[in-house]
Amino acid sequence: MKTTLLGTANPIPTLDRAGNAILVEVAGEPYLVDCGPRTVYELLRNEIDPGDVENLLFTHHHMDHNLSFFHLAIVGWTAGRESLEIYGPAGTDDLLEGLYTLWEEDIAYRKEAGYSAEGIESISTTRVAEGFELETDDVRIEALPVEHSIETYGYKFTEKETGNTTVLSSDTAKFDGLADFAADADALVMTCGIVPVGAVPEDGFVWERYTEPYEEERRNVLMNYHVTPTQAGEIAADAGVDTLVLTHFTPYPDRGAIEAEAGAVFDGDVVAAEDGFSITV
Repeated sequence: MKTTLLGTANPIPTLDRAGNAILVEVAGEPYLVDCGPRTVYELLRNEIDPGDVENLLFTHHHMDHNLSFFHLAIVGWTAGRESLEIYGPAGTDDLLEGLYTLWEEDIAYRKEAGYSAEGIESISTTRVAEGFELETDDVRIEALPVEHSIETYGYKFTEKETGNTTVLSSDTAKFDGLADFAADADALVMTCGIVPVGAVPEDGFVWERYTEPYEEERRNVLMNYHVTPTQAGEIAADAGVDTLVLTHFTPYPDRGAIEAEAGAVFDGDVVAAEDGFSITV
């Protein structure tokens, strides 16, 4: 089971990182979790045909996690996809309805040009809720409600042949239950939205507001919805995972400091990920 972080940014865009999207490949089948800004380009960069993605799971519907859905839906179709199943919380049906409403004439034009209707008209949605499971011959996927500003789910992927497990936390505060969900996982991919600030580019556009750590008032609000590297390390330690992969950083993260902070409370491997980082378990 191979997990690739296609994008590691938070909602504030920078040229060197894409929005949130994680690709989990099990027995040759790709499962895309979230579809943030620039996802389609990052699939190409990682030599993944967008038409091969037939399973898309959303953790929640913030724009840094779903903005490229329309791009993927149409490009994957024109690349030869025959069907697409979308799993997600409340709002997932609205996203699909938006595709058919906003791009009705675009879709009609492409069908007239010779693309089969099957790959765009056969998109279906499944509501994710507490207790959700998706099982195939090769993988079992479970969902856990996490603590964020809107309805949000983390996902656990268990490869049946090996029993290996990868857990994706999505955006969340620290709460009781997350460590239990990730217990003994081979890898925990943890969003970490409150991090030390590192070097700022000397050239090009710079988000001045994000060149310093969050002011106390803003940090206190964000602590209700995100974790620090220390908290992520504590969750990983409590869960007894082998590897902690951190993502969802502000524009100028100090990856060395992030890894050091998490590593001070967790004795497994810690990676402050960059776009394209992958881990195989």
